[in-house]
Amino acid sequence: MKKLKGLGNRSYNVLFHTHTVAGIVISFALFVIFYAGAFSLFRAEVAQWENPHMRQPVPENFDLDQALLKVDSIYELNLHEFTNVSPPSAESPVMYVYGAFNDTDSTTERMAAYVNPVDMRVEDVKEPRTTLNATIYHLHYFRQIPVIGLYLSGLVALFFLFAIVTGLLIHWRNLLTKFYAFVKEGKWKMIWTNAHTVLGVIGLPFQLIYAVTGAFFGLLSLILLPTVFLLYDGDTEKVFSKINPSASLTVEENAPEYEHYSLTELAQQVEQQYPNFHIRNIRLRNYGQEDAIALWNIDDHEGIHASGVLAMRMKDGKVLEEYSMLPEERTYSYSVINFITKLHFGSFGGMTLRIIYFVLSLITCFMIISGVLIWRTARDNNKYTFKQKLFHHRVTKWYLAICLSMFPAFALIFLANKLVPMDLIGRANWVNGIFFIGWLLLTLVGLRWKNYAQLNRNYLFLGGILSLGIPLANGIVTGDWFWQVWNTFPRVAYVDVFWLGASLVSLYLVGWVLNVPNHSDKPEEKSSQAKGRVKAPSVPRLKPKVTSPQLAISKVNRNLN
Repeated sequence: MKKLKGLGNRSYNVLFHTHTVAGIVISFALFVIFYAGAFSLFRAEVAQWENPHMRQPVPENFDLDQALLKVDSIYELNLHEFTNVSPPSAESPVMYVYGAFNDTDSTTERMAAYVNPVDMRVEDVKEPRTTLNATIYHLHYFRQIPVIGLYLSGLVALFFLFAIVTGLLIHWRNLLTKFYAFVKEGKWKMIWTNAHTVLGVIGLPFQLIYAVTGAFFGLLSLILLPTVFLLYDGDTEKVFSKINPSASLTVEENAPEYEHYSLTELAQQVEQQYPNFHIRNIRLRNYGQEDAIALWNIDDHEGIHASGVLAMRMKDGKVLEEYSMLPEERTYSYSVINFITKLHFGSFGGMTLRIIYFVLSLITCFMIISGVLIWRTARDNNKYTFKQKLFHHRVTKWYLAICLSMFPAFALIFLANKLVPMDLIGRANWVNGIFFIGWLLLTLVGLRWKNYAQLNRNYLFLGGILSLGIPLANGIVTGDWFWQVWNTFPRVAYVDVFWLGASLVSLYLVGWVLNVPNHSDKPEEKSSQAKGRVKAPSVPRLKPKVTSPQLAISKVNRNLN
């Protein structure tokens, strides 16, 4: 097959080394981002699975005003300031309210709560009983690291973009030949290199999307910082008003009370005007007063550009054109940010697209692991000293232990979500503690195993056993076996079926690669004194002639005679 025109020798060497350094520095962090991000694609399914209270049908006629007043009676909301409402939907069958309330010392506090649409029961979200979904979602951009976590994820994405570009350039010459000549036999360095190249080509568009969008979201505030100070004199509201005009919407502070249209009636009006769209979120300003405004965030969940904001005056239902951002009327800045958001979260194209994203995320994870193993095998030669080889081995083992232990650790947090009692005080902290401490212990245990193949096999085996317990635990604890809820709550069934399939596949792979060699991958130091020494020829030792006591006595008697 014809080769493409590649780089010169000097350019190739420079880019090759920079690609290697950039990749090895970010490899384990990038693995965590993609692995946790793959599960974050199914937040709606995981939310229903983890919280039995969300397993209920969506009511046809739900009174938004009554639910909002119920929350107000508990928290004493300052509805006049702002209140965000997410109506019940197929993705989330409970109503979500985020707003402000007046504390006893006249300070404004924030609140967040779920409202059960059946019995109007209110559950506080600030101290929820289950946070499985949020824990995984926050992990994919390092939210657990205070202050700098988001920025670190953005820097990792930026370095990933650099690694993609340099990798494409250094493999460009042999890209086609390597892609069509993938082998699974021969030297390990060649096998890992081919796998790394082929999987990189397959996932190249997907990886470019996430490198760009991940860097954008992680470093957005740093990107806008010079613009805010140089062009807008440090006024952030002016910047956001350029992107989204509804952010600059102003209302009177002491407007008179007013009996405006009910929120439920206005929601029906929006659905009639835009029958192919769904209401994702409602932002209320000065609710209950004369100049009350409702901002409706609508989306069809299919088109990558089909979303927008509809601003409506609540006293007469009039649409405010100057603050509305409908799909056909959006500004360029708002369209770009909305486009990037949908690309990153896969919130278009339905379940099929999310499954494709999930598979490509796992392929990227495997590509990252293969890159680490290429780096390790390329340094297993006499050009490096024993100390250097030992350092390469330890780095590889740490990276593999951190990355591969995520499979049993994720199965562990799903299992803990069912086994830890729902009414336990501080339940969310217990479940999260089991996950992070379990992940740490699994990593440390993996460092004690002899070689990389054994490490991979054991993690697959542990993950397969734990995964098998997830649908069993859900069925026993909640009574919702996946074959029973397939038609009523399919999202719950999807999660159970996924873990059942993951268990069977991993246990099959363990049986397939069961014969793992017992030798260690740790390099052995050779004594310098042994080099050049000639081995002395061995001299055969003569065995002494052994005689029995009876023979010896007879010889003595003959001599005496």
